[in-house]
Amino acid sequence: MGSMEALLLRFGLIMVFLGTAVEGDVTMMLAGVTAHLGMFRLAEAVAVGALGGFAGDVFYYGLGRWHSSTIRSTELYRRAEPVIGRFTARFGPLEIIVARFIYGTRVASMVFWGVQRLPLWRFALIDALGCALWAAALGGLGFTLSGSAVLLVGRVRRVRVWLLGALLGCAALVLLYRAILRRRAAKRAHAAETPSS
Repeated sequence: MGSMEALLLRFGLIMVFLGTAVEGDVTMMLAGVTAHLGMFRLAEAVAVGALGGFAGDVFYYGLGRWHSSTIRSTELYRRAEPVIGRFTARFGPLEIIVARFIYGTRVASMVFWGVQRLPLWRFALIDALGCALWAAALGGLGFTLSGSAVLLVGRVRRVRVWLLGALLGCAALVLLYRAILRRRAAKRAHAAETPSS
């Protein structure tokens, strides 16, 4: 049993709230699985998961809104803004809901809307709807698939470990290749500087 599953079983809905505020997707699926095991009701898991997701989103929105000048001045934001801007141009503020379902875009989107100073009431209204839909979808999926969901989460984690290993291996090969090229270049430079007898 993984650490998140163990925490959910031990601390129940408190862990669902904290987990969905920070991480989200895996926690919500596991909350559905745990509800299927009878630790709490699915409706409770969905409501608490939606609240946790909403709390996390408001935090990132606030970060963007109250530190907008600092965030705008970063190189990362200057490079990311046109990309996020094109994505948000298609959906407008409803992109907040879409971001909930596209892995890796949630935090950047919430910060972006804070920086753009979308009115808080409007952000909260759209995000609450997005969180409710997201929690119901993933919690329901976990509840329905139950044992299969745990197996799927385990497989995803194993794939991530393999991908990380492959990435580190590739990085090591690139560094080795660069070191070999530098050594060859240094030998050529040394040979060119040494007068032939």
